[in-house]
Amino acid sequence: MYPTMQNQYRAAQAYQTAAETVTAAQAIVMLYDGAIRRVSEARRAIGEKRIEDRYHSISRAYAIVNGLQCHLDFDAGGEVARLLDRYYTYILHRLTEVNIQNDAGICDEILERLREMRSSWARIADDSDTRTAQDATAQMPAALTA
Repeated sequence: MYPTMQNQYRAAQAYQTAAETVTAAQAIVMLYDGAIRRVSEARRAIGEKRIEDRYHSISRAYAIVNGLQCHLDFDAGGEVARLLDRYYTYILHRLTEVNIQNDAGICDEILERLREMRSSWARIADDSDTRTAQDATAQMPAALTA
């Protein structure tokens, strides 16, 4: 095997192993990390007047949040799923506003909300071995009910 192919194989193996060993809550935290990273990139791009980079970063963040929203289980999630749906709809709307208005302030707002929710999911992931799903969802931020 060529060195490049070996590296690709190792990377694919590492990715598969990680995918098989993380919990759903841990995966959600990782997705939030990705969305936060992309919105942060967009904020920097706005400051540096790199419109195309802003657009691509916001598009990636949008895809992540949209994916989270599309995978909500309304039957199992009940009221929490409905609240998350409203939350994701709001975030998606604000992401669109960033591209329309080219406003770093909107990025700041989105980052604050994403970080708050990521923190909640991280607590759920950390406690998932000892808590029931119902107990864990009680940790969701109050912003969901606003």
